[in-house]
Amino acid sequence: MAAQDLSLPGLGCCLRLVNAPEVARALATALPGWPITARPARGSAPAIRLYRCGDGYRQYAPELPTGLDLPTVTAAVCSLIADLAGEALAGDRHRDRAPDRVQEQGLIGLHCGSVEIDGRLAIFPEAHRAGKSTLSVACAAAGYRVFGDDVLGLTPAGEGMALGIAPRLRLPLPEILPPELVDYIHRRAGPEDAHYRYVIPEAEERAAHGESRPLGAIVLLERDAGLTAPEVVRLAPGEGLVQLLTQNFAYDLTHEALMPRLVPLMERLPCLLLRYAEPLAAARELARVLRTPEADETTSMAEAARMTPRRGVECPAHGRWRASPNASAHALGDELFLIHRPSGAIHRLNATGHAVWALLAEEALSVDELADCLAEHFDRPLAAVARDLRILMGGLLEAGLVIPTGASFLAATG
Repeated sequence: MAAQDLSLPGLGCCLRLVNAPEVARALATALPGWPITARPARGSAPAIRLYRCGDGYRQYAPELPTGLDLPTVTAAVCSLIADLAGEALAGDRHRDRAPDRVQEQGLIGLHCGSVEIDGRLAIFPEAHRAGKSTLSVACAAAGYRVFGDDVLGLTPAGEGMALGIAPRLRLPLPEILPPELVDYIHRRAGPEDAHYRYVIPEAEERAAHGESRPLGAIVLLERDAGLTAPEVVRLAPGEGLVQLLTQNFAYDLTHEALMPRLVPLMERLPCLLLRYAEPLAAARELARVLRTPEADETTSMAEAARMTPRRGVECPAHGRWRASPNASAHALGDELFLIHRPSGAIHRLNATGHAVWALLAEEALSVDELADCLAEHFDRPLAAVARDLRILMGGLLEAGLVIPTGASFLAATG
């Protein structure tokens, strides 16, 4: 059997291929910014291994101990890149590191597309079928450098670091793509099968492995086929934080551990919603907005989402309540994010909820006492405040974020 050991910067000898030189060639094409060194295999096999099996392949890796069958060269490349990116982002966090905190060294892997516009990165956090890969390719076609379409390393300094992986598009291509973009995709075509095609930007259109830039904006995506022109809407910072928390690759880190790295980004980065039908026009409109000094004056969204109980539970009016010691609080502007430590669940409070939590963190209060404080502070009718407060407190109670004291404990548990 002809076997090769492949090495990558940052990983060393990390992959063994057996009877699969075509996979080695395709992998090198799909990693244009992450140079591969190949040599004849010798010694113990690396943790990631791929074997030719008939017309297909079988891969083994730490996350695939029983193996995974892959039918095509492109499928093999997709699977291998996922494992190699995971290894690169894990770095040395697995060595003598506590899983509940982030050390000064090490990368956090963000599941997002990323493009450089005027020296800063716009990142597109993952959302189901929102089109981040197509938009990333469209940005390259419009003249902006791609740092990745699926994963980005976040450095301790808060910069985005490219891994050098080419964008990958799902096939067939959407019919809405303009001829200019379709032509670009065909001219830059890399490995493909019936399901996916890699698009290989020219050297000046992509970042190399290890290259980093400061972040400039978090851009959430919404595709709407009915739009005649793309539009950019300003969001509350918390929208971006929720996306980054739920879509990161640092699976061994808790949300609480990620907060010290992500909250400072949210405090200084604009969070935008890009609504679009056609991606090339969207790429150009996004670049125009980000390059305009008045970018901060984009249209405001409605008030940030309120936290409400899942089943409409209302908090009992009697007794007193206090903030649970099992919750950690992280302020972001007027909003507050609470993490329930036992479950890891994230809960987001608007300015009113933030005020309620601040009061309950100081002392145990009844719903009526809270309503009196909030009605005076926000200058709202007491009856309306009390009604909303019972619902909010019901949500906090249901989520385990507040606990009863004294008589209210007996009422809540009786």
